[in-house]
Amino acid sequence: MIGIYLLITALSFLFLYFAVKKITSNIDERVLFEPIKADIYPKFCDLIDEKIREFKDRVQNQNLILKIQEKQDEFLEKLGDLSRELTFIQTMNLSNKSDDIWQNELFNFLKKLENVLLEFLKNGEEEAENLRDFLMNEFEKLKVNN
Repeated sequence: MIGIYLLITALSFLFLYFAVKKITSNIDERVLFEPIKADIYPKFCDLIDEKIREFKDRVQNQNLILKIQEKQDEFLEKLGDLSRELTFIQTMNLSNKSDDIWQNELFNFLKKLENVLLEFLKNGEEEAENLRDFLMNEFEKLKVNN
């Protein structure tokens, strides 16, 4: 009688062992073959660059009011520098799949952009807030669509 219980216990243990092993290997496969979210960051960089170009156009068309109008060239130059920096970030991290690195780089970049807007634009806080909202919404769309 005890032999039957030992046999049932051993078979139950083996069944449970292989079931857990199969489940964990399925989870590992899903994680390994899950598409990397990092491919949304280059698209997000393109959106940011588009907004920088939009700021340039709005200043040149006098649709944005500067705090000091004589500093228009300096503002446009800083926007151009930011655009080049963004291209550099995008290029250097194209092969990088780490969300943390992308997020850190882009957070620091967006902070610089926000500071430039606050420094030069009369309604810099409003523009920075609008930019933040726009980019947050667009980033969420990219995450959902990817």
